[in-house]
Amino acid sequence: MKKLHLSTLTLLWFSFVFLFNGCAPSGEGNSSSPDYEGTWLGRCEASEEIEGFYTLEKVVFSSTNFGTHESLTYSDAQCTQRASGLDLIANGPTTIEKGGIVDGKQLMKLNYVLSITHIEGLFSAFFPVGSILNFSREVYRDRNILYATDGETNLLDGKYVDATQIKHDKYWVKQ
Repeated sequence: MKKLHLSTLTLLWFSFVFLFNGCAPSGEGNSSSPDYEGTWLGRCEASEEIEGFYTLEKVVFSSTNFGTHESLTYSDAQCTQRASGLDLIANGPTTIEKGGIVDGKQLMKLNYVLSITHIEGLFSAFFPVGSILNFSREVYRDRNILYATDGETNLLDGKYVDATQIKHDKYWVKQ
């Protein structure tokens, strides 16, 4: 087993906050029409915690600013063969406000409360079922793709760090 990475914990836990319904832009990053409701799907990615396993994130947001996040474990790089070990299911309300500007692009800051309903592996020692966590994160939306940024609440000290870069290799596509 590889060493537990805080960045992976953050991605598994909080990637669902990129996706919510409400007053966030759709289309170009600075558009004003809301369109987050629905299902967003991440890429099948190799696990940093368990060698030979992969995770796939799916997020569903309703019209009531409530989201459900599933990060499920797979044994193949196409994420077609289910396994277990890193599964996470969480849900909770999300609010939005204008975030910073990075590379001339307006970001949106998501503020949410997560309730864990299912969790496996090492993470369960830190965030057992029933745990509630307040968290904020900035994202950038370009049409039907949401991009992660490095702007987020630090899980170790609870302080928010403003975004300085958009992570173009970490994204979710609206289905």
